[in-house]
Amino acid sequence: MVGSDPAWCPACVQFISQAIDQLLNIILNAGVIGSCGTLCNLLPNQIEATICDLLCDYVGIEAFIDLIQDADPDPIWICEEVTVCPITDNAKAQITNLNVSPKSGPQGTTFTINVFYTVTSSIGTGDLELAVIPPDAEPFGDDVLIVAQQPNQYRASFNFQAQPSEQEPFDAGNYGVQVAICEGSCGSIHSHSYTLSIANASFVITQ
Repeated sequence: MVGSDPAWCPACVQFISQAIDQLLNIILNAGVIGSCGTLCNLLPNQIEATICDLLCDYVGIEAFIDLIQDADPDPIWICEEVTVCPITDNAKAQITNLNVSPKSGPQGTTFTINVFYTVTSSIGTGDLELAVIPPDAEPFGDDVLIVAQQPNQYRASFNFQAQPSEQEPFDAGNYGVQVAICEGSCGSIHSHSYTLSIANASFVITQ
């Protein structure tokens, strides 16, 4: 059964992340939608339609539409509400080390960001979120979904190549790095979402 198996959680979050805009457009343009099959079969991808149908059937068409139409749709929260993703309201974790390798390098360098953290009270469904803050451009980043993580020590790594583009010039200067670990989505306004730990580091792109 979808609703009682955390193994479904990553598939649910990925599906909602990818299909939320399509579902909103379908709901907006299709008028009255009487069943899950009617809604989900309007998705262009058959795999997405199947996952949609399973999730929708579990909570019912009206509840599913209400979740999709939320003012701030959050994939993790939606998947918690359909009881696919586990929830913990007393999760505890601490980032113990955050480092960037190499600490400096010219444009074109591949930088690796290593995050070490300790979970002391189990995380239900959470988010490990990375933000890189350039000196003269928009921040960019990445995130990793955490599901049913038990007390232990963990490590995660992110890497990127500082190859200049229109979106990111990677000019010389000091770049900030911030990593947050959260129960639920980092920054979410919804229930069961809160920040567990934040750490900061930096690296330099040279001339």
